[in-house]
Amino acid sequence: MTKAFVWWSESGGPGKTTNTMQTAAAIGRDGYDVLALDLDPQRGALTHYAGYDHLDHDTAENTVEPTIMNVFFGDTDVHDIIVETPHFDLVPGHEDLANFESSLSNAGKRGMDEYWVIRELLEDLSSDYDVFILDVQATLNKLVDNAIIAARNIMVPIELSPKGDASQQGLESTVEAMDSGFSKMGVDVVIKGTVPTRVGNAKIFEDYRDTMSDRGVPLSPFSIPEHSLLRYTWSEQMDLFSFIESSDTRELRPYEEHVPLAFKVIGRWMTGDYSYNEAVAQWDTVKDSEMGDATPEKLLDTKMEQEAEA
Repeated sequence: MTKAFVWWSESGGPGKTTNTMQTAAAIGRDGYDVLALDLDPQRGALTHYAGYDHLDHDTAENTVEPTIMNVFFGDTDVHDIIVETPHFDLVPGHEDLANFESSLSNAGKRGMDEYWVIRELLEDLSSDYDVFILDVQATLNKLVDNAIIAARNIMVPIELSPKGDASQQGLESTVEAMDSGFSKMGVDVVIKGTVPTRVGNAKIFEDYRDTMSDRGVPLSPFSIPEHSLLRYTWSEQMDLFSFIESSDTRELRPYEEHVPLAFKVIGRWMTGDYSYNEAVAQWDTVKDSEMGDATPEKLLDTKMEQEAEA
């Protein structure tokens, strides 16, 4: 089936939605057909970030119809609700996703069927897309179980702090238990990658990287720093790459230029365009580069060509 990933953490706030948005855009800019699915019933998630917040909840003046719940538990074709963003397609979330578990029961789904709802949707869409990226809430429930079984590859944003490390260790235990249980269904669940976010100190990153590497955690060699840049993209409701190319937004500051490069490398690591070692090498090559007028893709590809010729 099409490559699928779910950004998930058991703690709130480490950057699941931000990473979903930016990696979906980064991968889409490399020519892949990408579908991002907002599976978080809370307002202010991916649908809001992408600028379609009028679709994620009902108001006294407007009832959103149909929604993703009509796709899961009705006869609505998912193509009827997909919206296009500059670099990827989006299945908007809706607050009714909070009723996912009760809807499973009402629909008479039992046993394996109650875990296969999202997987069946992705399988139906496999011929249309090259990559699926799912955004979910932190709370472990049947909706999140469905998303994990559907994607099977978990990308974990982690905050490098004692609390974040404890959450990571808890998640590792949870995934191990899930993999053991889901394996009976023929499903292998793995942590595909762990990406440090909101990193404000390089020494802290190095210390935690050594500790986590000793535990065999597939930790990214690069981190997403705590910059105001990503907060600006939230307020503008656009992905990072659209933000840096828009005439209506500000220019990147010199210390921010490596942020889109980091997301490009993460995206290429996810798709397999870069092996882990190639991702490390590319990051080491470009992390201190100035983009100038070049796009992140052009800078990366130019550096690769130079390395190949050397």
